[in-house]
Amino acid sequence: MRCIALVIVLAACGPKGPPPASPSTVPRLLAPPLIDPEVRGAAYLTAVALSLQPAWHQFLEDCRLRLPADHALNHMDLVTTAQLEIGARGELAKLAIAPSGNRDFDKAIEQVVRDAVPLPPPPRELWSDDDRVHLAWTFARDRRQAGPATAQVGDVLLPLRVVVAQRIRQNDLTRAARRIAREPVGAERDAATQRLMIAALDEGARSSDVGVRKAAVQAIATAGVHELDTVAADLVKSADLDLSSAVIEHGFAPTNVLALLFHRELTQAPKRTRLIIAALAVRDHAAAVDLVRRELATTPATDPAMLQALAIAPVPDVADKLVSAFGRGDASQRSGVCGALARYPAAVALPIVTRGLGDRDASVRASCLATLREQATAAKAKPALLTRVRELAKDRDSLVRAQAIAALAAIAPATLPDAVDDRAADVRAAYAGALALVPRSDATTPLVTLADDRDPDVRAAAWTVLAAGSSAQTANLAKHAAKDSAAQVRLAALPAARDEDLLLELANRDDSTDVRTAALVQLARIRTRHAIADLLLARLADAAPGSAERVRTALAWLQAR
Repeated sequence: MRCIALVIVLAACGPKGPPPASPSTVPRLLAPPLIDPEVRGAAYLTAVALSLQPAWHQFLEDCRLRLPADHALNHMDLVTTAQLEIGARGELAKLAIAPSGNRDFDKAIEQVVRDAVPLPPPPRELWSDDDRVHLAWTFARDRRQAGPATAQVGDVLLPLRVVVAQRIRQNDLTRAARRIAREPVGAERDAATQRLMIAALDEGARSSDVGVRKAAVQAIATAGVHELDTVAADLVKSADLDLSSAVIEHGFAPTNVLALLFHRELTQAPKRTRLIIAALAVRDHAAAVDLVRRELATTPATDPAMLQALAIAPVPDVADKLVSAFGRGDASQRSGVCGALARYPAAVALPIVTRGLGDRDASVRASCLATLREQATAAKAKPALLTRVRELAKDRDSLVRAQAIAALAAIAPATLPDAVDDRAADVRAAYAGALALVPRSDATTPLVTLADDRDPDVRAAAWTVLAAGSSAQTANLAKHAAKDSAAQVRLAALPAARDEDLLLELANRDDSTDVRTAALVQLARIRTRHAIADLLLARLADAAPGSAERVRTALAWLQAR
C-alpha cells in the first residue's frame, strides 16, 4: 500500500510541488471506533474491516507523513462511501464509489478494495435476494478511516413470488422461509407460504429417511395437496412395505399398479390384499369387483386373501359358493366366509350370520358379529337376532364381547350394556368407541370414567370420542390427558386441548413424533394461519432439510385456517 500512496502523492503534488513537511504537523489517527455487536452483520463487517482497514490506514499515514498538512489529501473532512457487492465466495461482483471531490482519494479507495479481494465469504443470512451481500463502506480521512463502525449491510429485495420460486428451485427452503417472514402480512405472503409448505412436503417425500417419506405421504393426503399426488404415487415402488402401504392406503397408487399388486400379493403378501382392493374400491368400485372376478379364475373363493377381497368388492357370482363353503369348512374358513359376506345382500348374508353367531368357535362368532355391524340396517328388523347379540355381549370370549358391543352400537345403541367394568381391556375400549353413537348426555359420564382407565388403549379410545365434542369440561380434562405417560392417549386427547403453552411444549419436546405433529397442528388451528405464520416459518427455517420437523411444520400450516 505504501507504493500506492507514493504514486498518488507524486500525481497529486506534480514535479514542482512543495516538499513534504518535516516533521509532520498532521496528528496521528487513533484506531477506528468499535462496532456495536448488536448491529446486523457485525461479525462479518468486522471480518471485512480486517481486510480493508490496515491498507487504508497505511495510505492515510503516508499522506500524513509525506504531504504538507494543508494538502487536499490531509483535509479531515474528506470522506465518501463505496458500495460493494460481494458474491458467495467473497469475490467482488461490483464496486461503486461516490465521488468525494478528490480524484486521488477515490482512486486509493478503489485500489485498497481491489487489493483486498477476495474478501471473507459472507454468511448466507446476510445475502440479499440477488444472492449477493451489499455493503455501504465509509472511507474517511478522520478517525473513522475504513473501520466497521460506520459500515452497513444493505438489502436488495426482489418481488416475493420471484424469490420464493427461485429458492424452491435451489432447494433452499431455509432462505425462502426467512424471506417470507420479512414480508408484510397479506395475500402475497400467504401465497408464497403456501408454495413453501408444499415444497417442504415435496422435499420430505424425496428424503433419504423412509420414516420422513411416509410422514410426507400422510401429510400430503391429510392436507389434500393434489400438486404432489404424482410424487406420492411414485413411492409405491418402495421396497419398504410400510411406506408403499401408506401410499396405497392414502389413495395415491395408480389403478393399473393396484391391479398388478393385487395379483402378486394374493400369494406373496395376503395381508395387504385387503388394503389394495380397498384403495381400488374407493376409486372405482366396479373396477375392483371386476379385478376380483378375474382373479377368481385362478384363485379359489375360499382362499383367505380372496375372502378378504370379497368382503370389500363382492362378486355376486360366487355367493352360492360362499354359502356352501361355510357349511363344510373348518373354523378358519367359516370365519373368513362370514367376514366375506359383509357387503353381500342381506338375504344372502344374514342366514349365514345367524348360524355363525351360534358357532362353537369364538373366532367365527366374532367374525359374524363384525359382518352384522355392516348389515345393521337389515338386522334392526330382526328382534331375535338382536336378542342373540345382547347375549353375546356377555360371551366368555373377550373378542366376541367386544364385537357384540360394536354391533349393538350400530343396530340399537339405546340397548348398549354398561361395560365400564368389563375385565377385558379390548371390551372396555370397544365400549368407549360404541359410546360415540349414544346421545352425548348419556355418554359423558362413562367416557370420563374410561378416560381414567388403567389400560392406555382404553384411555385412548375414550379420548377419541371425548375429543370429538367441544366443551369446557373436555378442554380442562385434556390438560391432564396431554401429559399421559402413553403417547396414544396424548395423541387422542390433543384435538380437545386449548392450552397454547401446553401445545407448544408438546410440539417442541414430546418423545413421540406423532404427538409433536398433532400438537403443532392443533396449535395452528387455535391461533389461525396469520397468527402462527411467523412461528411456523421460523421452525421450518431452523429445521434440517428433508426432516420430519419440516413435514410437521408444513402440515400444521396447511391444515390451519
